[in-house]
Amino acid sequence: MIRSFWMNHIRVMKKRLLSILLCSAMVASLAVGCGSSGGSDTEEAEESSGEKTTLTFWCHENEPWIKSYEAMAEKFEAENPEYDVVVESYPMSVYMDKIQTALTDENGGPDIIALWGGMAAPFIASDALSAVPDDLAADMDEDFMEPTVGIYKKNGTYYGVPMEYNLEYGGMVVNKKLFEEAGLEYPQTWEELRAVSKQVAKVNGDVIEMGGFECIDGDALINNFLAMILQQGGNYIEEDGSVNFATEEGITALNELLSIVKDGECTLENLSAGEYCYNDVYQDKAFMSSVGTWAIGEGTDSYELTYGEDFEYVPVPQYGDEMAFTSESGWGLIVPANSANVDAAWDYVRFFTDPENLVEHNIACNQLPPRKSMLDNEEYLEAMSNIDFILDILPYGKWRGPYKASDMGSLFNQMFIELCQSENPDVEASLADVSQQITEQCSLGYTQD
Repeated sequence: MIRSFWMNHIRVMKKRLLSILLCSAMVASLAVGCGSSGGSDTEEAEESSGEKTTLTFWCHENEPWIKSYEAMAEKFEAENPEYDVVVESYPMSVYMDKIQTALTDENGGPDIIALWGGMAAPFIASDALSAVPDDLAADMDEDFMEPTVGIYKKNGTYYGVPMEYNLEYGGMVVNKKLFEEAGLEYPQTWEELRAVSKQVAKVNGDVIEMGGFECIDGDALINNFLAMILQQGGNYIEEDGSVNFATEEGITALNELLSIVKDGECTLENLSAGEYCYNDVYQDKAFMSSVGTWAIGEGTDSYELTYGEDFEYVPVPQYGDEMAFTSESGWGLIVPANSANVDAAWDYVRFFTDPENLVEHNIACNQLPPRKSMLDNEEYLEAMSNIDFILDILPYGKWRGPYKASDMGSLFNQMFIELCQSENPDVEASLADVSQQITEQCSLGYTQD
C-alpha cells in the first residue's frame, strides 16, 4: 500500500551516518553536476577521478520499510562499490510537498523517490519525471501484473516502476487472544463474519468499547465497497469511462457497510481522524480489521507483537458469488528528470526491482510481489506462507481505473461520513452525487495508451 494515503505509529529512522559523512565530503565535487538533467558528464567525471557517485533515495517514515530500504542500499553498494546510497525518510504529512518542491528545483533533488501510486498522477502528468528506460519498460510489459502498472503509464510511456502489488482487500488482521478468550473461531462466510462481529462488539452509549469487524477507514472502506459491487456481478465504470456507483449493486453494498457502523460493530472515528482500524486490533480494542498484508509488519515491528500468538492474518470472507476486487497501483520508484545522476538512478531501480532483490523487500515489508514470475518464488512462499490465500486471488484483481485514487477515496469517504451522520440518509442520491464528483474532479489528466 497507500498504502494512504497513507502513517501512524511510525518512528523516524536515522540516516546512515557513514553515507552522510561520505556525502558531505563530496559536496564540492558533486556541485558541478547539480543542474544536469542527464547526469552523464557528472558520472563520467567521478568515474575517471575514482570518486564514488552518491545516490539519494527518498522514502516516507515506516519503520519496517526503512529497514528494508537501508538493507537494499547496502546490498547495492556491496555489489557496486562505485556508488553510495543515502536513504532519507520524511513524515508522510510533508512528504508529498517535499517531492513537489524537489521536482521543480533548478538545483536538482533526490535521485530516486519511493512514491505511493495513489498520489502519483500529478507528478506523472508533469514533465518532471525521467521516462523508464526501454529495456526496463519491456520487462514491465512482460512480467509485471496489470494492476501494478496502471498509474505509471502515460501516453504509452512508463514513468515509474512498481515495488509491490497493492491490495487492500481480501485479508484481515485478527486478535487471536480475543478470539480464544471468547471461544470463537474465525468466520468463514460473510454471514458468519457479521454474526461474530455483532456478538463481540460492545457499545457504551455513543462509544464503541470493543469493535467487531472494523473496515471503515481511508483504505478499507472504498476497497471493500468496490469489491462488493464486483462480487455481485456489477460494475462502476460506464462505457464512456464515467463512474456510476448508484446501481443496484452499489446501493446494496453501501447499505451493508452503513449497517456495520449503525450496529456498533465499527467506529467511524478512524475514518474521520485519518487513522487505520488495524490499530484497534493491535491495542485489544477490536477483534478484526480489514487491511493489506503490509499491516502485519506494523504488528510485529511497531507494536512488538508476536505473529501466531497475539494476532494472525486471515481471509476476509467473500461477499458475493464471484471473487473480484480492484487494486490501485501501489508503491513504486520514480526518477526525477532533474536528478544529477539519472542513468545511475535507473541502474539502482533495475537492481531494486530485479526479482532476486525485490523478493527480499517484499518479504521484509509484508508486501505482495508485483511480478508474475515471483508468484511461485520459493523464498517468498516459504517466508510468507501465512498469506498464500492472497496469492491465490491475485488473478481476479483489476486496476481501479483512470482516476486519482486518493482524491476518489477522499470524496467517497466524506460522502460516507455524511450519510452516517444523517437521520434520513438517501443512499442512491448520495452515490449518484459522489459518482459525478469523481468523474468530473478525479480524472488522471492523461491516457495510458
